[in-house]
Amino acid sequence: MTPDVNVLVSAFRPDHPHHLSARAWLDDAVVQAANGRSSLSLMGTVVTGFLRTTTHPKIFLETDTLQDVSDFIDSLLSCPGVQFQPQGTTWLNLRQVCLTQQVSGNLVTDAWIAATVMQSGETLCTFDRDFSRLLPTDQLLLLKP
Repeated sequence: MTPDVNVLVSAFRPDHPHHLSARAWLDDAVVQAANGRSSLSLMGTVVTGFLRTTTHPKIFLETDTLQDVSDFIDSLLSCPGVQFQPQGTTWLNLRQVCLTQQVSGNLVTDAWIAATVMQSGETLCTFDRDFSRLLPTDQLLLLKP
């Protein structure tokens, strides 16, 4: 299982409207990973987006410090069963997703995440319904806000 940017941001920020559902999912995913029942992978693209979003003054009036957001990621990665996923060569999958779905603009980052999920065999956890057109249903877990 792997979260997208919005799930990490929601789980991290108590003032986010989806905080409770995202945090409940993340806490459960960490427990499942620690018990060896499932994997929990953090993708570089997602971590980068998380850092960018939580520290951006045009997104949040009260931004988080880079130290705080880095500590959050470090705390997740220190849990048993949680790993930072190397992304390897996703170009062929990214190309296929973009061409098949005619992805452009803001959806390109989502396409990159979808391509990485497909390559790794993971399941993406997200609030973002756009992934419904980018991933097969067996690789997608849509959370309800």
